[in-house]
Amino acid sequence: MRTKNPPKAFTLVELLVVIAIIGILVALLLPAVQSAREAARRCTCRNKLKQIGLATHLFESTRKTLPPPHVLSKGGGLVAAENNEFYGHLGGALVLLLPYLEQGARFDTYDLTEPPEHSGPGADNLSVTQTALPDYQCPSMHMPRTAPDPCGESLGPGSYLISTRTHYQPQFALNGAFAAPPGAGKRYDLGLEKITDGVSHTLLIGETSYGLANYTWDEHPSSGCNDKSGPCWGDFKWAAGYWINAFGHTGWTKGQDSKYHFNETDAPYDIRQRTTFRSDHPGGVQFVLLDGSVRFIPESIEREALFALITRAEQDLVPTHGE
Repeated sequence: MRTKNPPKAFTLVELLVVIAIIGILVALLLPAVQSAREAARRCTCRNKLKQIGLATHLFESTRKTLPPPHVLSKGGGLVAAENNEFYGHLGGALVLLLPYLEQGARFDTYDLTEPPEHSGPGADNLSVTQTALPDYQCPSMHMPRTAPDPCGESLGPGSYLISTRTHYQPQFALNGAFAAPPGAGKRYDLGLEKITDGVSHTLLIGETSYGLANYTWDEHPSSGCNDKSGPCWGDFKWAAGYWINAFGHTGWTKGQDSKYHFNETDAPYDIRQRTTFRSDHPGGVQFVLLDGSVRFIPESIEREALFALITRAEQDLVPTHGE
């Protein structure tokens, strides 16, 4: 009577070979998985920008003007009360877009005559602005720390920045999709008919990343509280309206050697970089244009081409490449 041979077990060498093969396959598949995840996050970000573009069109259709770069004192945020309205800090343009992004309940609790940090019995703006709203946050954006920091910050972080001008100075020359606030008693007036470069050729809102690693501090500038775990970094709030905190630009100044700070997060720090366009997507930044379309602008774009896309009424040549 024949007996069956007992099954052979794996030898140690064979087991090591199998483990090595599995390790190689994992190493090959991991970048593909990460790439697929980033593609999905980028698509989600793209859809959010599209919704912001649509909200802007609804705002313009209803209010007969595009939103101002920041909330003004009167007229539902559209009328200037004093000559220094340029330096007002009652919230940014993204505050005014809330009711057009199905955030009407939040907007109804916001007092447009008070700053975004205001919290009181009459109105509680802080209940709206202290959180990171999903409509204004890209899923790819890396948060290097808790924000707002319980140490003393109040406003929630954001990913999207209005496109006001080509370069950092002069700050009053807002030649992008947003104009400088009007004089005392005047209503902000920038309708689509004044975008003479064409709505499909003018950037409206682009991305900015929170993790600007070269903007660090050991003591929080607004609270004076020390971060015991090391330097803090990152500083952008979606509801901010004062021009140095919210007005988007390329960070370039006339005579600067480098092209601009577009999507540059590791250059030596200067104040201009706080409000420049950048993202956590590899290779560039996503923008929604005034016609509602979204384009991915590569970081390799030449200065003149990028400036042509930013300006609203300079009849400059707009590039045809990009998404």
